[in-house]
Amino acid sequence: MAHTGKSEYPTGNPAYPAAPAGYPEQTPPDYADSNHQQNVQQQPVQTLIFRQPQQAAPSDYLAFAICVTICCCLPFGIVGIIKATEAKNRFASGDYDGAEESSESAKTWSIAGLVTGVITITLVIIFNIFSTAAAVNNANEYYYSS
Repeated sequence: MAHTGKSEYPTGNPAYPAAPAGYPEQTPPDYADSNHQQNVQQQPVQTLIFRQPQQAAPSDYLAFAICVTICCCLPFGIVGIIKATEAKNRFASGDYDGAEESSESAKTWSIAGLVTGVITITLVIIFNIFSTAAAVNNANEYYYSS
């Protein structure tokens, strides 16, 4: 289509096409006009905040698990630390039931580690006492038998 120099839009306002037949010509408002007042109504803003009932965080037994790891039984203490951390993370994500479950698991593993460590340490002490007594008895027989 060749350009003939004629516009398909009316010359009065080149940004708008002509109004259909039977309608008056409309022009956009002149926003630069100082007499023009714009009536803007601000819509009310409604903010919805959903909060869950505040529940106390279950004890995570992390300190207990760390003490068990250092002092008593390394494998059970490590599992206790993992479960204690899991309880803390589950509570932070809103899974209260899962946090309770992990908390109880951390407590169980830590107690198992404590009991295992105490029994092991007690047996080692008893073994050392008897082995020392046997060594002293053997030494006395050796020195005094000649």
